[in-house]
Order: sequence, then C-alpha cells, then structure tokens
Amino acid sequence: MATIMLEVAAQVAVLFEESAALIVVRWFRFGDHDTFTRSLDVQAGLVEAGRARFIVVDIAEATGTPSAMDHDYVNRFVYPRYRRGGLKAIVTVIPHSARTRMGTKGWNRSGRTWRFDMHEAATVQDARELLERTYPAVAAS
Repeated sequence: MATIMLEVAAQVAVLFEESAALIVVRWFRFGDHDTFTRSLDVQAGLVEAGRARFIVVDIAEATGTPSAMDHDYVNRFVYPRYRRGGLKAIVTVIPHSARTRMGTKGWNRSGRTWRFDMHEAATVQDARELLERTYPAVAAS
C-alpha cells in the first residue's frame, strides 16, 4: 500500500511503498521550481533515511519541462543525497509530449554519471515489472 508523501494539485504526487522500498512520483505539470524542489527533497529524505532504494518517475502525462534551475538543483543537491543514501535505480515513464521528453533527458544523462541504474518504461506497470525482474528485493515485497 502506498502512502502519499506530498501532493500538490495539478502538479505532482509523491507516493511511497515501504515494503518495496519504492517511490512513485507522478508529475502532471512542470514549471514551479518550489514544487519541484519540495518533491525532490521528500524523495531524497526517504532515500537518505535508507527507506527507499528505487524511484519510478511517471511523466507520461506531464506538460512543461524542468527549468535549467531545476536541473541544476537535481545535479548539485539531489543526486549527491541519493548517492549517500544508496539509491539503486530510477525508472522514467516516457512522456507522451516530445517537448517534455526533450526537457527531461538531462536528468537521465546526469543519473548515469552518478552511477545510478537509469531505465525507461512505457507505463508505471512496465516500470514495476522491470524493477521486479532486475532487483529481487522489489519482487520480494
């Protein structure tokens, strides 16, 4: 069962499934830097506390793109926290919007630089199945 860790109407929802050490982030609209950083701080806190090892970022229906300031925040502050906390993998659910897809490619490149396993999937269900096949700890939950 998932616990809602953060919900900002029409922008983002951060759900946490403790038994699978899994965070599922559903983005609906990018564009507000404060919301972006709040969402990532919640996620990084769960990873640093040793509670989360996997993140699914569902941007399939998202509009807009993360700003340069958002990307900078991820690279300078969030990925180091993920690294310290032992994050294993991030799976991005591919957005329908070509504009959003172009705007989010940077965090995948950066994640690989930090040596996180970076994957893409067509749906959240596909992302879950990928994690279950690749990481036995997820399947055991």
